[in-house]
Amino acid sequence: MSIYFVLLLSAFSLLSCGSSEEEEYTPSPYAFITSFRIDDIRSEYPAFTSDGKDTVVVKTVSMETIAFTINQATGEIYNNDSLPYATDVTKVVIRMSAQGVPAIYVDSTDTYSNFTLNDSIDFSTPRKFRVYAGNGEYHKDYTISINVHQVEPEMMVWTKYGAVEDVCPVRALERGDEMFLFGTDANGAAVVAVTGSDDAESWSCTAITGLPVEALETVAVFGGNLYAVYAGDVYSSADGVTWSVAATGTGAVAIIGVSDEAGELWIAGEQGLLCSNDGVSFNVTGSLPADFPLYGVSVLSYPLNHNKGIIRYMLVGYTTEAKDGNVGVWSKLSSEDKWVCYDNADNSYPCPALEGVAVVRYDGYLYALGGAGHVGGTEVGAFGSFYVSKDNGIVWKEKQSFYQRLPEELAVGSAPFAVAVDSKNYMWIIKAGENGGVWKGIINRLGFNK
Repeated sequence: MSIYFVLLLSAFSLLSCGSSEEEEYTPSPYAFITSFRIDDIRSEYPAFTSDGKDTVVVKTVSMETIAFTINQATGEIYNNDSLPYATDVTKVVIRMSAQGVPAIYVDSTDTYSNFTLNDSIDFSTPRKFRVYAGNGEYHKDYTISINVHQVEPEMMVWTKYGAVEDVCPVRALERGDEMFLFGTDANGAAVVAVTGSDDAESWSCTAITGLPVEALETVAVFGGNLYAVYAGDVYSSADGVTWSVAATGTGAVAIIGVSDEAGELWIAGEQGLLCSNDGVSFNVTGSLPADFPLYGVSVLSYPLNHNKGIIRYMLVGYTTEAKDGNVGVWSKLSSEDKWVCYDNADNSYPCPALEGVAVVRYDGYLYALGGAGHVGGTEVGAFGSFYVSKDNGIVWKEKQSFYQRLPEELAVGSAPFAVAVDSKNYMWIIKAGENGGVWKGIINRLGFNK
């Protein structure tokens, strides 16, 4: 007699014991799993010591919040949210409820064995389970998988591509599904190179017409078009190649704020602070604050976490054309008129004063990087670390995580570079020089399918 029916008869006999002659047991015709979860798992995880050496930590991972999907149509059971990278799932205790005779466990060799809820099971590969109806006339098979991240979610992974030929980087930005790199050629003339956001190798480089080379560092995207300013004029372009004057006599020196959500383009210069809703007509909104950063600026805007209808503008840059001294950090909300300066005088963790400092918003925080410079009076090398602000530009701390680091190749020299973050959570670093190239990096978890 097969093991299936030995188990079934055992179950029936247990159920019939103690029953009176007047009572008649009717075996259930149903067979399916109704709930599934697993016990907490104690496992070893790779880690790093304070000096960067490999080590291992042992910890218990709570499974209380790990939900399993039971797909009755396909007979699949799985967790949508993968368990932490390197979790040991070779000895897992499951908790399961079923309609029908207790499950029969099927191992990877397709041989059956009895299963009890206290058994630990190796889920390093998917396992099969079978549930029999109480009347023995029907059974249902399930494949149970416990998904574990195959990469460290917090690790920032970089891929290097070849240098963008004949372009010395000045400004990089994404528009739609394209990445633009504005820079200069070997003769110092303005050029633009364009590639698809998914392609860091096939750049198409074209000479720019109608835009002074000095305006390249101000280029920004607003309303689907490209804008830049120089010597009081505002320039616009639909393709980044051919430019024309959109507004004149504004006194503009820098673009200081851009937000499609708020429908605002902000510029600053001799006439003060000006705002436009169409990129053509600009209205003076106030005077230019003292020590306002207008040179080598990084311009950012993003909605507040607690109120998506309010936009925070961030401006980080230098107050002198020479782009030296301390870096100024200013902020303004779209619901307010006043720009606020984050004074570095009493700040133990100021924004780093790095050569060509660039600030991007990544993973919900502000990331600063650049060439050699100084941080709080201490000299630092080129591209040694990220400096991250988690409070919108007030406190900047060196990112000392061994999971999120800049490529070591960048640390060779302070050659011109440009940085951008695209809509798919990749950070682009484009650097000139002998060891130049294009680096694309992403924190693994930001690339996971939701």
